[in-house]
Amino acid sequence: MDFEKYLEEIDNKKEELCGLADSIWGFAETAYNETKSVEAMTEFLKKEGFTVTRPAYGIETAFTARFGEGSPRIGILGEYDALAGLSQKSGVLEKDALIPGESGHGCGHNLLGVGSVSAALSIKAYLQDGHKGTVIFYGCPAEEGGSGKAFMAKNGAFKDLDCALTWHPGTGNRVVTQSSLANFQVLYSFEGISAHAAGCPELGRSALDAVELMNVGCNFLREHMIDEARVHYAIVNAGGFSPNVVQSNAKVLYLVRAPKQQQAFELLARVDDIAKGAALMTGCKHSRQFIKSCANTVLNNVMEEVLYQAMQDVGVPEYTDEERDLAKKYTETVPEGSDREYEALTAACLEPENRKFMAEHKTDPLWDFIIPYEKKHPVKTEAGSTDVGDCSWQTPTAQIRTGTFAPMSPGHSWQIVSQGKSSVAHKGMLFAGKSMALAGMRLMEDPELLMKAKEVFREQTAGQKYIPIPEEIEPVALSSLY
Repeated sequence: MDFEKYLEEIDNKKEELCGLADSIWGFAETAYNETKSVEAMTEFLKKEGFTVTRPAYGIETAFTARFGEGSPRIGILGEYDALAGLSQKSGVLEKDALIPGESGHGCGHNLLGVGSVSAALSIKAYLQDGHKGTVIFYGCPAEEGGSGKAFMAKNGAFKDLDCALTWHPGTGNRVVTQSSLANFQVLYSFEGISAHAAGCPELGRSALDAVELMNVGCNFLREHMIDEARVHYAIVNAGGFSPNVVQSNAKVLYLVRAPKQQQAFELLARVDDIAKGAALMTGCKHSRQFIKSCANTVLNNVMEEVLYQAMQDVGVPEYTDEERDLAKKYTETVPEGSDREYEALTAACLEPENRKFMAEHKTDPLWDFIIPYEKKHPVKTEAGSTDVGDCSWQTPTAQIRTGTFAPMSPGHSWQIVSQGKSSVAHKGMLFAGKSMALAGMRLMEDPELLMKAKEVFREQTAGQKYIPIPEEIEPVALSSLY
């Protein structure tokens, strides 16, 4: 079937889509505070004929927008949250906050949400042309530290889908073939006794001492956990600023990661024990508040292949000399030797010729090619986490990355914010939308493909346990913990 006429729907709405992405860049709202972004996206989708449900799954800034009826049911995932402290002026080649201390889109989620909207628009055009099925856009808040999709999954999202597709802005074009780290986030609060630190220190019990001893204990734990695991912490309340008062209250926020959910869960139990020990050592009381978790991503090679073919058929965007020159200037702002983005791209290349290809193009001003997909890749784990993992435990899920930023642009950086409204960013966003739309339509057209994807899903999840967020836990904006 010729799907080109349905992909043209994205070209027809190009100006509106890019304008919507730029508006969300300007709102720059952090986890669970994305009210303006949600308003803009839902109004656009209503105007385009989608049935919008807002709020959704018990979360104020989550929503769904659906079109069509019956099976197959294809989900498209979108995000729109920003990062605290990353305010940055657009299009400038140096760090320069737009509003000092405010937030910014340092992970490109202004593009992510709208790129996914464009895919849903294209699939809607396909359904309007007499084809059966349903496309559901999931507005997913708080990916950055809030695990929005995990809370949505807890409340029933994604489980009735035949499959789900998503993407993420990046520096190159590829199908994601690495899993992500599962994680658990817990706030530990210690309560001691205040006293004059010089006059009667023997009466005091320092909650800050408990926090510091807990951190020391967890640092010693690092020698005795698997290499791929990670333990991070942030002191969110140090108990005041008077050194002559024994601190009676202190809080520390922990994030525990591992390649598998069960591994992270077991490691968290050891961190819990260290917290208990710190309280005993200091004569303090302690409490534990579960904040959130997210699962490792379940990979699906059937859907990966469909996405890879779609990316090839759509074709990478064409760039002007001016765009290449500007991208080169952005790359030059990154400290020499910062190869993390290049390493992430080459991690998917196991064949010698593919690694050689990547090495030859390392210094290109833009990575305007698609990283070769290697079907028989071993399961590797990326360093980060994503709540896409929770969706992938409910239904077959796959994702792509497209080039929206200059090579070497580090994640969560001022460079990413600065480039977020550029023509290169817009082109990469629309490329992602078309690729997901084409893959989605092909999956809807071919029941056997969907059956194969479901078989792989069952194989990949067999013998593993998904640990959902406890029923009683509600979403928390991390800003409220400080």
